[in-house]
Amino acid sequence: MEMINFAGDGNYYIGNLALKPEVANTFSATANWHDATKEQTGIAITPYITYVQDYINVRRCPTTVCGSSADVSATSTATSGFVYLQFANQSARLYGVDVSGHTVLAKSSTYGSFTANAILNFVRGENRTTSDNLYNIMPVNGKLAVVHNLRKFTNTVEEQLVGAKTDISQVRDELRTGGYGLLNLRSSYDLKKARFDVGLENVLN
Repeated sequence: MEMINFAGDGNYYIGNLALKPEVANTFSATANWHDATKEQTGIAITPYITYVQDYINVRRCPTTVCGSSADVSATSTATSGFVYLQFANQSARLYGVDVSGHTVLAKSSTYGSFTANAILNFVRGENRTTSDNLYNIMPVNGKLAVVHNLRKFTNTVEEQLVGAKTDISQVRDELRTGGYGLLNLRSSYDLKKARFDVGLENVLN
């Protein structure tokens, strides 16, 4: 069990030979608004919902599988620390929305063009069998960027924002995390057959 840890969460996992393959059904639609040329301004909104039958999740390992040792018994109701888990088929639902947009802020032959880009992602994952939250679901997040293009040069100032993680998987004792923001700087120079890139991630540490 200690070796099966591709989730990287420190818990102990054991397999299940009775697992069935997942079957997912997704419904989504996209609304897109833009100018006639699709170059000046645009916004796209894509809501979606997915139902997953036989979603491969986990349950606290029963004593009939993992034995009745004190460690196994204690983790059956533990609300912190590492626990013993077994893979199991359950029912899941995921829903969310992806939003993206851009608009040209300024443009001239002398100074080039300045374009604002924005991306927003939200997803919610629910275990319909246990009413728990799904594991490792990204909190609401987005990116705001201003891109400067001048002939062969492209320069980008980007702010990446991630909300606090509060919808956690109880069965895995998933940890809550706070929100954060990262400032990134990038620049590139295009040649006919090559491109040079330089960047600095998380400028403010």
